[in-house]
Amino acid sequence: MTSCLRFLQCAGFRFDSPFWDGPESWTKFRNQDLWQTFQAVLELCQSEKIEFLLLTGDLFEQEYVRKETVERVAISLAKLEGTRVFITPGRRDPLIISSAYRLTVWPSNVHIFSSGVTSVRIPSHNVTVYGAGWTAYHQERPFLDSFQPVNDGTLQLMLLHALVDSNRNTEGFIPIRHEQVSSSGLDYLALGSLEVWSGVQQAGKTNWADCGSLEARSFQDTGPHGVLLGEIQKDSSRFEFRELGQRCYIEKNFTIQSQSSIEGIAEKIIAETSLEERQKNLYRIKLSGNLLDVEELVQPLQNLLMTQFRFVTVLPLEERTQSQLEFSGLSRQKSMEGFPTLAKIFINKLQSRLVNADKSESSDYWEIVQKIGLTALGQGRTVDED
Repeated sequence: MTSCLRFLQCAGFRFDSPFWDGPESWTKFRNQDLWQTFQAVLELCQSEKIEFLLLTGDLFEQEYVRKETVERVAISLAKLEGTRVFITPGRRDPLIISSAYRLTVWPSNVHIFSSGVTSVRIPSHNVTVYGAGWTAYHQERPFLDSFQPVNDGTLQLMLLHALVDSNRNTEGFIPIRHEQVSSSGLDYLALGSLEVWSGVQQAGKTNWADCGSLEARSFQDTGPHGVLLGEIQKDSSRFEFRELGQRCYIEKNFTIQSQSSIEGIAEKIIAETSLEERQKNLYRIKLSGNLLDVEELVQPLQNLLMTQFRFVTVLPLEERTQSQLEFSGLSRQKSMEGFPTLAKIFINKLQSRLVNADKSESSDYWEIVQKIGLTALGQGRTVDED
């Protein structure tokens, strides 16, 4: 029976998601970065002798995930020697009928939580692991309502894809109240719904943290990205956040003067960065000033900087950026070029049918067809599924 439990917590991989901020040409490289980070997590589990790997939501992007991706993840997790894996499906990969988690047979060292808070007791480690997965795209009830841990002397851990007393936009989420965490009796609560690291927090005697997503996806994700390493025992705990993100998104604003030259602007931008940073990170240069001057300089400056930066895009400051469009809470409804959602394809087909429908086909009939179709595709599903 172990007296100290070593765990690694991470979330937000979103495998197969096409949503990466910046030019479409960056997507391929960012997907490669994501797999490299995943491999780094597995290697860290082995080198640090991690006993529990806690994956707290959004492992996949449900609307785009491929069967071969799910199988690759499952095979990789099966190779972890001495590490048990606990997964709680999140908002982007809920355990619905067509869930990514149903596309493969998971290895014996992996446990996936479903609806409602359930527990797994592991006597060899003197620990009880609680968890609840999302089984719909909208959370219907609070996770910790009426929760009572079993007071059997074991370490008490819980995994949730949830927020704690958040003032941010919580559409689809029902936040956990601070007092619920405090009265839960848990030794540690592992969360995973934020984009960036929350830091280790404490409510009563319960430590909790949201490790954020493994890789930054937008120019708004300016905080650190990585994993949380933890050691827990009944009378003490130790935590270490370790950055693993492959690249940072960096935005710089420059004002164009009438006498400014392209070469002078480029030199100023380059002077503010190192060669290592220019080859590693993703940059967006936003120009302001006289509109005509800015428009004339955007493309020439882009061409010049591309010889010095591996990833760079130049935009007028006034232009509505891809980030503002994609990450304003509407990304689930938005279709990227080359990546139409199944729901979008379905709706377009219906609209085409309505245009060509004869008088005998009523609009009421096609409204019912649309509701059934969107439910089957998991859009807006609010019914819990075991």
